[in-house]
Amino acid sequence: MAKSLTKVALIGCGAIGTVLAEAVDSGRAGETSLVAVFDVVPKSVERLVKHLKHHRPKGYLDFEQFLKESEADIIVEAASQEAVKLYAEQVAKAGKSIMIMSVGALLNEALRSRIEAAAKKAGCRVIVPSGAIGGIDVIKAARLGGLERVTLTTRKNPDSLKYSPYFQKVVKDPSKMKGPVVVFEGAAEEAVKAFPANVNVSAVLSLAGIGGAKTVVRIVADPSATRNIHEIEAEGEFGRLTVRLENIPHPENPRTSYLAVLSAIETLRSITSRDIRIGT
Repeated sequence: MAKSLTKVALIGCGAIGTVLAEAVDSGRAGETSLVAVFDVVPKSVERLVKHLKHHRPKGYLDFEQFLKESEADIIVEAASQEAVKLYAEQVAKAGKSIMIMSVGALLNEALRSRIEAAAKKAGCRVIVPSGAIGGIDVIKAARLGGLERVTLTTRKNPDSLKYSPYFQKVVKDPSKMKGPVVVFEGAAEEAVKAFPANVNVSAVLSLAGIGGAKTVVRIVADPSATRNIHEIEAEGEFGRLTVRLENIPHPENPRTSYLAVLSAIETLRSITSRDIRIGT
């Protein structure tokens, strides 16, 4: 008997979406099949569909048509926080599980509550990959026993941050930077607004731990940095946690780490395969 593949659809046909699509197409993302892709940019949809080697999904420019016709079991958002705001609740209401990569959007409590309520009512799931950081399993466990303090320090090259209007206000001319500069320090819920394409890791950490208002984020622009460095410090009744990751930036999108894309691929593989699962 032929195995039944989980049908996957994709929101976002950019650099990250392309890597995810390739993983599904090649079989690296478990027992999955890519059935549809959606983007508001026609050339992005056309390029991605033609790029795939084994199975070409149907491309859509109209979201309502995409949602109605795709027959997907799970829809993966790989576009932007704005895309989460526009589409995630609709996906859940349609009874389709959704995996969200632009996790920063979920620190908007009202939006998160609506998405959660829609998913609960429809009986589907909202899935968040661990992204470009580690230690999330410890943070989730520690929260149950009294997690008191969580701090994230992110260090990136200015080229990864320069598209943020907030960064442009703090650093007028990145080419004149002589050394590291702390460009943001504050709550995670504010960090994801100031740097919507750069610190989704802070949102993952917040959702797993003590929330976006209490999680402290420090963002450092360092002209000597060749990797995206994330340092997590957590403390509570469980003890103390320190994690440091030095991630290679995605070659086509330096604002994110390649590990974030690999995390999404592994999450898909894990939830659709019949292998022994490690962790949650």
